[in-house]
Amino acid sequence: MDIFLLRHAETESNRAGSLASGSEDALTEYGHRQAQAIVDDLMELEIETILCSPYSRALDTVGPFAQAASLPVVVHPCLAEGQLILDNSAALEEPVYTPHASGYLHPAINEQAGAFLRRVMQAQEVIFSQSASKILVVTHGHMIRELLNGLLALPAKTRFPHDNCGLSLVSVGEVNTVGFLNRAMCSNQAVHRRP
Repeated sequence: MDIFLLRHAETESNRAGSLASGSEDALTEYGHRQAQAIVDDLMELEIETILCSPYSRALDTVGPFAQAASLPVVVHPCLAEGQLILDNSAALEEPVYTPHASGYLHPAINEQAGAFLRRVMQAQEVIFSQSASKILVVTHGHMIRELLNGLLALPAKTRFPHDNCGLSLVSVGEVNTVGFLNRAMCSNQAVHRRP
């Protein structure tokens, strides 16, 4: 199974230098250009299934590709952003999901670290329940970091910073491997220049 982990395109909070943001953080104009620029590269990957965070920045990032590939976007609240966790000491607790105006469930606003880590476990279960061999997971930096730590069964917490529209490939088999780490997929030079 090939799992492609795609971080959402640039948001207002990213542009301001914030490490995390709430569920309502929108893509910038530059972020919308990034979302368009990755379409051709994603088409080459022969993606069979798209799993996505319920946050608009993730949905808006994958929208152009999903439309071009004629693939449905399956939204899972467990793929939403969570907090930065630098160690493995948080006790697991069940996450709480609440209805949102978007029509999707979102994690509780005051979510604790243990609930976020349990959501990461739920995300892994969702990913591995797929019958497809090439899965695109569109999510957020902290979730990608936790998924990589879990999928690689790393003994100590490792930070994996991702650029906006950065893509990681995790190939799961007898040995799990990672490729493309931190590689931004935007190949169009016009996209790289901010106005």
